[in-house]
Parts: sequence; C-alpha cells; structure tokens
Amino acid sequence: MNTRATERTTGGNKQSASTKGRTVKPKPAGTSRVGEGWQAEKSALTRQAILEAAVRCFVEHGYAQTTTAMIADEAAVSRGAMMHHFPSRSAVMNAVVGYLHVRRLNEYRTLMTGIESPEENLTRNTIRTSVESAWKYVNLPSFIAYQELLAAARTDKELAKVVGEVEQDFEREFLKTVRAVFPHWKQVKSLQAAHDLVQFVMQGMGVAYRSSNREQRARRVIETVTDHLERIYLADTGDA
Repeated sequence: MNTRATERTTGGNKQSASTKGRTVKPKPAGTSRVGEGWQAEKSALTRQAILEAAVRCFVEHGYAQTTTAMIADEAAVSRGAMMHHFPSRSAVMNAVVGYLHVRRLNEYRTLMTGIESPEENLTRNTIRTSVESAWKYVNLPSFIAYQELLAAARTDKELAKVVGEVEQDFEREFLKTVRAVFPHWKQVKSLQAAHDLVQFVMQGMGVAYRSSNREQRARRVIETVTDHLERIYLADTGDA
C-alpha cells in the first residue's frame, strides 16, 4: 500500500487527509484574515498614540527638547515599538506634521459647525461668535504644537520641506472650509479678506503667550475684528 498521504477531491480541490499518521485539521475560514486585521488595527492605534504623545510633548516641553524616548514614555509604548513605527526622530517629527494637518482642519470644522443657517443673513452676534471660535482654535494644543514645528522649520531644511508642502494644502482646505461654513458671502475677494483678517490677527494673538492681561486684551481685539468683519460683510452684500 502506498505510504503517501491519501488524497481526496472536494469541490475540485485536493486536500491532504493525513500526513504520516497525523490528521491535519483545516484552519477555520477567515482565521488569518481576522488576525491580520487585528494586528493592523493594533498597529494603527499604537501609531496614533505616539503621534498624540508627540503633540503633548511639544506643548509641554517644546520641539527642541522633545526626544523619541520622551515621546515613547508619554505614549506608554516600548522603545522597540517606537523604533518600529518611527526609526528616527525626523521620521516622527515629519509624521506629526501630517497628523496635525488633518487634526487642525477637523477641529476648525467642529468649532465652526452650526454657527448660522446658510439661508439667513449673518448677524453681528453670529460674526462675533465665529471670531470667538477662531480665538478658541488658536488656543488648542494642536495649534501650539504646530507653532513649535513652524518655528523649528525656519532653520531645519528637512522639516521645512515637509511643512511647506503641508502648509499649501492646509491653506486650500482651510479656505474651502470657510466657504462651506459661510456661503453668505457673495464675493470671493471679500471672503478672502475677512478670512485673512481673522487668521492673521488670531494667529498673532495665539502666539503671544506671555502678554500681560492676555484674555482681557483678546476680548477687545475680538470686538474690533468683529466690527471690521461686519463692515466687510455689509459691503459684500450691498446692505452697507
């Protein structure tokens, strides 16, 4: 009798019934896929934890003082896991730029959602609410962390290249979001002027961390910006 494993045909596919006296049990369908899916999900969660930890380190310690070991400790991951996802300091720094790009846009959209009905004209109160939301935006950890990256990119050529590419895309996406949130504006130039006014003033206030009476002075600036935005809007709609 042939000692080779006997074979049987099932549905046209040959399957080994036994191998040297051992019965080979087929793996349940989809077992490897489930395992691979879990590993991929676990890897994605670890990567996100590292990037979020990096943001916290930037806010607390600054870009220059943040090390990969510090980020790993903050993320509660092993040094080996850290090196697996990001083999160098520049690798994690570059990844944080892309991570913050998405996070900042989502946070802005969340802050601006539901401010006013697109079918109704903007009121002064609504305009002021949007300016206050912009002020909240530049005080978020994501904004502070990104400012650390911008400052470092001034002298770090590799980081500057990554930041420069992301900045261009961010400006386009940011303005598209502004247009979607405020379809009330008739002229693109007027909306662009209003956007630039809010963006540059709020960013300037946002980085003025050590200013005395910062919140009180911010309130005065918010009122002034609201006045200018209201005039721009009324001129844009012909209601001035």
